[in-house]
Amino acid sequence: MKIVDAKTYILDIPVDTIKDSQYTVNKINLIVLKLSTDDGIDGYGYNWNTASGMDLPYKMFNKYIKNVIIGEDPFMRLKIMDKITNVNNFGWDPRLGINGLGVYILSMVDMALWDILCKKMDMPLYKVLGAKSDIVEAYNTHGGWLSWPLDKLVENAMELKNEGYNSIKIKVGSKNTDDDYERIKAVRNAVGNKMKIMIDANTKWDLETAIMMSNKLYEFNIYWLEEPLNSLDVRSHKILREKSRIPIALGESLNNEYIFRDYIINNAVDIIQVDATKVSGITEWLKIANLAEAFGINVYPHTNIQQPLHAQLVLSVKNGRMVEHVPWLLDVWKYPLKPENGYFHLNNIKGAGTEIKETAIEKYSVKKLL
Repeated sequence: MKIVDAKTYILDIPVDTIKDSQYTVNKINLIVLKLSTDDGIDGYGYNWNTASGMDLPYKMFNKYIKNVIIGEDPFMRLKIMDKITNVNNFGWDPRLGINGLGVYILSMVDMALWDILCKKMDMPLYKVLGAKSDIVEAYNTHGGWLSWPLDKLVENAMELKNEGYNSIKIKVGSKNTDDDYERIKAVRNAVGNKMKIMIDANTKWDLETAIMMSNKLYEFNIYWLEEPLNSLDVRSHKILREKSRIPIALGESLNNEYIFRDYIINNAVDIIQVDATKVSGITEWLKIANLAEAFGINVYPHTNIQQPLHAQLVLSVKNGRMVEHVPWLLDVWKYPLKPENGYFHLNNIKGAGTEIKETAIEKYSVKKLL
């Protein structure tokens, strides 16, 4: 089998306007890669941002990478990835490679290659990887944005509890930390003590604030504190972890296995949230998850819009746990995944869970390469 064509698309997909401690979001900017083979199998990969910027990997892929992978055997995944990393040193340049723009391309190519493999085997990814189950718990983030006023936040939490969720995530990082305290207190009082509540600062706090808030919010039985500090500051996370009684979670802003390794061996993290689009795809996601397992650390991936892929990955590693849910892009995935009574139930549809509907490409495309 050979790769005979590679098409890329950029999609702008409107979503509910929401806010966290750093950003206001009203759309998803998605780049889609479609690799076609001479066997008639198409493999899909993608990457995304919550504003714009996917025109950059789009241009980089079509100018420098596309012709490098045409004609290659899609089952020779490591060979293809090495070829990409050797193009103008993009793979290892600190600005363009595994810490920058190149990771967007490496990730979507790796996904598309796995998608081809799974379709050729006529199996879903989680079965190709030898999964432990076909059911995984979901937790909901959509009810907890900072843009929701206090009464709406509590109402959302109660609705999610009634829908069967056992776990929800609430955003923190308000201008006034007292507001964060009151929001978490109100939700805990409303949902009771059994529901897991996670909090996410989206890297907003400094070390002093993070230590203070982690101890202040401890009384509400917080399941984890996510991204409290700048994601590259391993030392400060280590100090925080030593002083916090709440487990520290991070990973969505980390781009390669080496920075995950540094967090793990420095005892600076309790929970790993690796995202296949933020590292170099499925292959590196699995490496990082297995590394975490060796150190007794569980994986709760950053997922946001990517449930069809990450639910399969979580079930394919021993230390995989819950999967995040935000109800966006359900009309974009060819085979969307929705939780039922707080759980994702995987189907038997072949592929990696990365395929985009052709109707969605037509509806949302802002730029095409035909």
